[in-house]
Amino acid sequence: MSALRTGELAAAAGVNIQTLRYYERRGLLAEPDRSPGGHRLYPRESVTALRAIKAAQRLGFTLDEVAQLLAGSRAGSRRRPPAGLRSRAGAKLPKSTPG
Repeated sequence: MSALRTGELAAAAGVNIQTLRYYERRGLLAEPDRSPGGHRLYPRESVTALRAIKAAQRLGFTLDEVAQLLAGSRAGSRRRPPAGLRSRAGAKLPKSTPG
């Protein structure tokens, strides 16, 4: 089975179930499919998405900024994050030094 139930996804991504549901309500995670018994079934890619959200937060991004970045990067999306967000993102990302 390739889909993960709520607890499995939360454990794999290192978040709690309340965080997962909050991100879903905020639109950071797509609403998952449901099993015949009504259990949420998330695609395995959701682990990567959750880890990316948490990494962005550690870099100082707000959830609103993360939502804007995700909206611009979703498959098939032609929207780009607003220029102001791109410049703020550039300021938050660590600078690499020439080796």
